[in-house]
Amino acid sequence: MMGRGHLAQVLACFGLVLLASCGGAGGYGGGGAGPANASPGGIWNGTESVSGLQVTGLVDESGDAHFIRSDGVQYVGTVLTSGNSISANVDGYTPIGTAFPDGSTHGTGTVTGTISARVSVTANTKFTTDKGTLTTGTLDLTFNQLYNQASSLATIAGNYMETATGDIVSIDAAGAITAQDPNSGCVINGTVTIINASYNAYGIQVTYASCVGAAAVLNGVIFRGLATLDTNTNPVQTIAGVTGSAGGVTYAIVYTLNHQ
Repeated sequence: MMGRGHLAQVLACFGLVLLASCGGAGGYGGGGAGPANASPGGIWNGTESVSGLQVTGLVDESGDAHFIRSDGVQYVGTVLTSGNSISANVDGYTPIGTAFPDGSTHGTGTVTGTISARVSVTANTKFTTDKGTLTTGTLDLTFNQLYNQASSLATIAGNYMETATGDIVSIDAAGAITAQDPNSGCVINGTVTIINASYNAYGIQVTYASCVGAAAVLNGVIFRGLATLDTNTNPVQTIAGVTGSAGGVTYAIVYTLNHQ
């Protein structure tokens, strides 16, 4: 599931918050019920203005979010909403072996804007790298109707090929994940779980063992995150973003799995 080539997609020291929100039916004070807080849930597609790159966001109904940029940068976290307003503190990390333009591999910032539930997100971003470079921009995302497909273990079960490594990844009918990468020696075991059967977002957890060489840092690391099933592609794909920490360092991995 993760060979030497795929290690370029592992992010050192990672975390993020990029958008979505804490859904809920809260009202405002003053005696009358105000508008409910917008639900953040969705598969969100769009572009960030600073890099000009595509972003895919996986967000569950509670606001847990994994946003994956097309160059492998991944942002993860939770955003709060009040009505249709959103606000978030963010951490951004580059994949191992890459950096932001000033050489930093990490930065922090804020995201503020508006969300129309199940329609769109429009936000302003402010981001400062660890070396002090400040960038400001916008983030525009559109809701993908794939999110409204029901989820089940039977639906996501099957054999997949990881596009970066060619490794075969198996998900059985009980949600158990198994894989082995002959290049790194990594043995991967884990589970897929249903978060809300009404929506196309899955919980995922995997653990690495027996890795050698550069991948040895992943031994014993437990990765957790979100996955979704893209039935609009041929072959059908499962896309997942996960993070895990060990020794004071947080790593992130993006999986793109083609159904066999």
